[in-house]
Amino acid sequence: MNSKSEKIPFSIHRMIRQNLSKRNLTVSWLARKINIRPISLHQQLDRSTLQVNRLWSICQALELNIFQEIANRLERENQSQKAVEKGMELSQIDAEVDGLKKRIELLENENKTLKEVISLLKG
Repeated sequence: MNSKSEKIPFSIHRMIRQNLSKRNLTVSWLARKINIRPISLHQQLDRSTLQVNRLWSICQALELNIFQEIANRLERENQSQKAVEKGMELSQIDAEVDGLKKRIELLENENKTLKEVISLLKG
């Protein structure tokens, strides 16, 4: 991971808002549930970051495990990266196999020629 702040590939804030919307709940309802002012929660959901303790409170209030969603997405991203790396490895192996096939073909031709020369010398 880069030492500079990298953006995560999805919005936790959007996920929270979508969950609220799906359940016909408002940000104001959630703010009251976690004992903060609605304007404060609106501001926090508009920022690019969210403190873990605030996220924890939101997860509890919504009975939503955003941490699991983050873990699942991170695992999928890691698996995708591994697949890309393996793809690169496979292409390198394929190139090596092609080279070996050509070398075998050359050696077989050379062997065939040598057998012909030996048979001519014998006969």
